[in-house]
Amino acid sequence: MAETVRSLVTAVVLPLIALGCGVPTSEGAPPASPSAASPAASGAPSSSREDSTAKAGPAAAAPATPSDPGSWPFAPAPSAGELRAQTDRLAKDQGPIKTNWTPPGKSDRYGHAEGLIAAPYDVVRARLLDFPHYKELAGPKFKKVSVVDKSASGTDLYFQLPIMKGLVTIWYVTRFGAARPGMGGAEIIEGKFVKGNIKDMQIAFTIRPAPGPEQKTILVCDLNLAINLPAPQAALDEELRDACGDAVNAVRARTTQSAAPAL
Repeated sequence: MAETVRSLVTAVVLPLIALGCGVPTSEGAPPASPSAASPAASGAPSSSREDSTAKAGPAAAAPATPSDPGSWPFAPAPSAGELRAQTDRLAKDQGPIKTNWTPPGKSDRYGHAEGLIAAPYDVVRARLLDFPHYKELAGPKFKKVSVVDKSASGTDLYFQLPIMKGLVTIWYVTRFGAARPGMGGAEIIEGKFVKGNIKDMQIAFTIRPAPGPEQKTILVCDLNLAINLPAPQAALDEELRDACGDAVNAVRARTTQSAAPAL
């Protein structure tokens, strides 16, 4: 039943939304010149005609200011009971355990996934800071993921993602800073919106050593992606939590490989 509902949303509702918003479809020729919403017209990396004709909304920019250490995702500190409950959950199901929520101080709903990674903390941390290889973590849905700038303020990554079965291509640049200490013995690796043809985005990876004698790591992913097209909240929720789950699985696959002893 759930798969049937999702198919109906994709096949009927989302194309109608796209047509109503004037985004390109598979019928007819694309515009002859880039629109104001196109990556080429807005300074985003562009190497194909598809990049320059996709219209998911007006291009936007933001200062990509890192979150204040006194606000989410760096605070508030989880209680001892919350940490114990998370450990108990992951002892029974190593995840990714996926859900949606609205973080403290936020108004948007985020995708959320948590998982137990059978690799040492330092290995997981290094993988999450290996920005040139983020294409491996982003998953197959993303057409392009590449580093476009690196400075003292962080590393800028360009993401290109076809949605609605390719009817629309969204793009955005996210700035990742260094790992910063969070509450409850965690570290946070945060990505903030720089520019793109979406309204806003934020991603936060929270990592902490798992309790116990084994060298394992608890990884949490939280993601918000605010696009310029109207869509059912349930459909957006599913996409966001699935994206977080994919990231947890990708980190697990690549860190457990590198942590495995050589034969």
